Amino acid sequence: MDRLERATVYLARNERLRQALGISQGAELVPHALGRGEHNENYWFSNPATGERYVLRVNLVKQPFHDDQVAYEHAALAALVPSGCTPAPLFVDSSEDAPGNGVLVESFCDGDELDFDHLRPGDLQCAAQLMADFHAVPVAEDSPLFVPDDPLRTWFDESVARFEFYYGSAYEDARVTRWMQRLIKVSEGLLDAPCPAADRTHIVNSECLASHFLIPAQSAQEAAAASTRKTSGRFTDAPGHFVDWERPIIGEVAQDVAYFVSPTTTVWDSDYFFPGSKIAGFLDDYWRAVDGRFEPGGFEDRFRAFFVTTALHSASWCVRALVYQGEGKAAYSTPKALKKVPFYLSDEFMERVMESIEAL
Repeated sequence: MDRLERATVYLARNERLRQALGISQGAELVPHALGRGEHNENYWFSNPATGERYVLRVNLVKQPFHDDQVAYEHAALAALVPSGCTPAPLFVDSSEDAPGNGVLVESFCDGDELDFDHLRPGDLQCAAQLMADFHAVPVAEDSPLFVPDDPLRTWFDESVARFEFYYGSAYEDARVTRWMQRLIKVSEGLLDAPCPAADRTHIVNSECLASHFLIPAQSAQEAAAASTRKTSGRFTDAPGHFVDWERPIIGEVAQDVAYFVSPTTTVWDSDYFFPGSKIAGFLDDYWRAVDGRFEPGGFEDRFRAFFVTTALHSASWCVRALVYQGEGKAAYSTPKALKKVPFYLSDEFMERVMESIEAL
């Protein structure tokens, strides 16, 4: 039985899911492919009686810092409900009857996926507003979300471990190793950037990819108009939605913002490379959208540190992928990975990354 068939059978037979969503037991629920990543695959289905749509999210691979991925994501989404810009968690099942490692049902979010190659006026302001809104959600004292001792050093240590997996392997290239060692050295020199304790009190997505931002055209238009009329305050009350919460932590907003503008993030799905002036403008938009709901603290120093370490983290994923590709592991041999990994590790791209770091 393939994955789509398993999802179909699960929706047909699960009475608890239907009760939770208010769907009659006899209704036919048909899953449609919505997208698949390294850790999860998604389907949408609808209630035939009302037309309301939902997302069925099936976990394939767990994140490393907990045992129950779907329960963890459910808890994160429940905490983020006050933001008004994330999917609502509606049902969770990590039993043996569920496909994969468990399923999560979320509300379906409308909007156009952010496309760096075809940015509309207002898109980046909406993206800034979305991050500011979920970053501003207060964190409960009993939150079950992972709290790294130091998110920056954790990011760095993960990167070094990936590089060591590659270093000395049959797939190592001395040229690539030199670039990696250079990035490691620069990152290591920034690990002690000061960070007030109050800065590590935000729900952070930690993987702010363009595909996670769903922005309606009307929202982008409103944000564009507001950006020219005012110098402070929100760009729009309805910036869209931010989806895909497989790796949230309690940490620093600098991590998300740096990840979003990093060339190793934007170029994965586009040809877009944030110039220095655009990065500065986006930071201004982000803090305008925050609108005084929390203080910048040590953001400036930590942003630069996370910007560099994000580049290292992405490059380390690529060198590990070289080993896995050589070993024929399917998850690292997708058409995109086969195309992007060599480019990411090319002299041309690495030189541009280093230039962007030096320009900060």
